[in-house]
Amino acid sequence: MRYLIFFITLFFFIGCAKSDYTALANVAFSKDPASAVKVLARNKSVHYVSNPEQLTKDLKNLDINIRDLFVALIGEVSKEWGKDNVEESEKTKTVKYIQNFQSRVLVDFDAGEVRIETVVSQKIEEHLKEAIVMALLMPDDPRQVDLFDTSSIKLGDTPYLYNEVLDDQNKPIRWEWRANRYADILLKNSLQTRTITKDNRPLKLSYVRIPMVKTHAAVRENKFAPLVKTYAQRYNLSQALVYAIIQTESNFNQYAISKSGAVGLMQIMKATAGKDAYKELTGKTWEPTREYLFDAKNNIEMGTTYLHILRHRYLAGISHPLSSEYCIISGYNGGAGTVLRAFHSNQDKAKARINSLTPAQVYRVLREDVAYEETRNYVKKVVDSKKKFARTN
Repeated sequence: MRYLIFFITLFFFIGCAKSDYTALANVAFSKDPASAVKVLARNKSVHYVSNPEQLTKDLKNLDINIRDLFVALIGEVSKEWGKDNVEESEKTKTVKYIQNFQSRVLVDFDAGEVRIETVVSQKIEEHLKEAIVMALLMPDDPRQVDLFDTSSIKLGDTPYLYNEVLDDQNKPIRWEWRANRYADILLKNSLQTRTITKDNRPLKLSYVRIPMVKTHAAVRENKFAPLVKTYAQRYNLSQALVYAIIQTESNFNQYAISKSGAVGLMQIMKATAGKDAYKELTGKTWEPTREYLFDAKNNIEMGTTYLHILRHRYLAGISHPLSSEYCIISGYNGGAGTVLRAFHSNQDKAKARINSLTPAQVYRVLREDVAYEETRNYVKKVVDSKKKFARTN
């Protein structure tokens, strides 16, 4: 942590770029913080010293609660699995530990598979069966699931993976009897083992892989379609744009969470976008909780509200609709200040320059001149994804 404190003294951040928080969190969590600091310092292309008070505000916006939860989780998992075998929830991967951190369920949306693993040495199949059933029936209600402890999950509601995983009969798994039946078949036909290293000693890991259906992303997309339609229409946003941002941010993973504190489908930063959106919606100041943002309705409402805020407040005055869209996409990831500084250090002059360019030229600046590589790549990912959704919707 001392390296993080040292790093803080070196750089001053202006705006509310998600990439700033991510960078700080990555230093804090790095296995080699000193090297992480050096790399970040080397890659930082612009030094801001004009507004040091903003640094304090930005650091407070890094979700300390989530950071502490990750630290505690890593510590507990390392005791059972070894420090090099820790798996954590990410934007497109949900990890839930159970059975005193000795078993875990990994739902990898990018790979399209569910993996159930255990390091117990006795009653292996019994432990795996319990974990398989839990994975198949994990409820769609985020209030029932805590990713940061090993508490049991109350089953009975519509499963989170319903229609995304089918059993050996090509049937969706809704009820416990079917989940138990499929678990027995998986243990009989698909149980595997491999050896990992814990404290310089070999440790046997037993696991089962469950493939998701090829159309699993479309299943999730359709599940959230009514919400996307409702809130996109409210703010006169393209539904394809909202879909593209969700796919890029979380691949439609409702439980997505990042070390920087971004939560849910549209990866809302609680202290910035979350606070802004809630104030816009209610007129009240409140920082949404993690549980609030895991709820798909709340998350999509807040994400689309923040896009509206970017377009009509922080990036207002951009005349061409397509140029405006490119800028709010970039701003959603890197912050409005980051976008404008790519065109000019003065906001009014930045907007004037944007309005003097064609949309294609604006896009080129966002791809080449924005300070953060993550944001430069982000705008391309969303624009490319939007084209796909525009064709299918």
